[in-house]
Amino acid sequence: MTGRSALVVGAGAAGVSAAFRLQEAGFVVRVLEAGGAVGGRCRTVEQGGYRFDTGAGALPDTYDAVRRLIDATGMSGEIERRGAVIGTLADGRVHRIDRRRPQSFLSARQLSGRSKLQLWRFGVDLGRMYRSLNDDDLSTAARFDVESVREWSDRRSLRDDLRERFVAALCRALFLVEPEETSVVDLFGAAKSLLVAGHLLAHPAGVGAVVERAAASLDVALGARVVSVVHVPQGGARVRWIDASGIEQVEDVDACVVAVPATHVTGLLGDLDDDRRRYLDGLHHSRSLVVQLGVRRAPDEPSSMVLIPRDLEPGLPVVGLGHNLAPGRAPAGSGVLTAFFMTDWSKDRWDHADDELVGTTCDLIDRLLPGWADDVETSLVTRWDPALVASRPGTYRDLAAFQARCDPADPIQLAGDYLARSSVNAAVRSGELAAKRLAQR
Repeated sequence: MTGRSALVVGAGAAGVSAAFRLQEAGFVVRVLEAGGAVGGRCRTVEQGGYRFDTGAGALPDTYDAVRRLIDATGMSGEIERRGAVIGTLADGRVHRIDRRRPQSFLSARQLSGRSKLQLWRFGVDLGRMYRSLNDDDLSTAARFDVESVREWSDRRSLRDDLRERFVAALCRALFLVEPEETSVVDLFGAAKSLLVAGHLLAHPAGVGAVVERAAASLDVALGARVVSVVHVPQGGARVRWIDASGIEQVEDVDACVVAVPATHVTGLLGDLDDDRRRYLDGLHHSRSLVVQLGVRRAPDEPSSMVLIPRDLEPGLPVVGLGHNLAPGRAPAGSGVLTAFFMTDWSKDRWDHADDELVGTTCDLIDRLLPGWADDVETSLVTRWDPALVASRPGTYRDLAAFQARCDPADPIQLAGDYLARSSVNAAVRSGELAAKRLAQR
């Protein structure tokens, strides 16, 4: 051990990643988590023999930072590489694209022949942006951040079926906001990590198993509410927090990583400069109700998720099939269905009772995908606010200026997926980078 001390605020993927790497570097580390469990939006809940991923549901094999964490925790032998099939509901049936076989795009029956010919335009623009799209810091793609997904589709004169059944459907499913609002950088960043992925990385215990394994060797204080984090004259940080017993604690440490959602950062950092404060306060976030269903009979569908075009159902952009990600996610023959709802739909129903939301979800799925939700054995409703950073054109240009104001030698480092495109990989990588900067001080 180096004898240096560190506190990490937040036990989500970013915080656990930072703490794990700081401990590797010889720091004495404690993680302060306000909730009752580690994982944040990368958490799995077991209920009645079903395992529900409450936030992130898939880990593409392009997630390099996640793969490094898996290797470092000794989990590599437990990870399965599963097929990466995406379905789209159209004309009363599910049409599939296998990301391991790019030629499957050409056989996709939900797209007309002319629309398939237009796919080259998508590929050309992805190629132009490819090197600039990374999960370390999407400000590197700032020069492309000049239009929304809808504006890009219009400029490229995409046909209606390609626009709605592929581009808009993918955008809505991944970001939970409309393509008219979303920066085109997010679309192509997602395409690089998701569509280019050959496989999905899966664990029988769910996505949360990776974060839980990394946290197992850490000192994590649950129910610990951090009040403030400030610099101290001797070069470290002073953290004021209230423990699970309600007793206020004050600790001076050599280093601190603040790994909470952007919406909470400005309330904790009392001496944050005005320019960075304005950027963080100005970020838009999606909000989502996530409804999980454990069904007795798994649907006869191999996709990991099915996209729902907005002309079929504006509030429900995607239904995940968690049992297709790895064995052990559900009892034999049973299935896990996950409904992620759009921001506006969620806001209108935020205070509805869980039973009412489950009933509404079953009705929607039954209308769209008859028979899938006929026999629900158990259910779980999760409310995410904030859910994901909802970029607007200009978000990543502003991020470039924000990053330029962040001092790599600062004893207080930030970590979170708001520093790139919202994803588990971005969160893990941000924690990794924060720990590296502190270790090099």
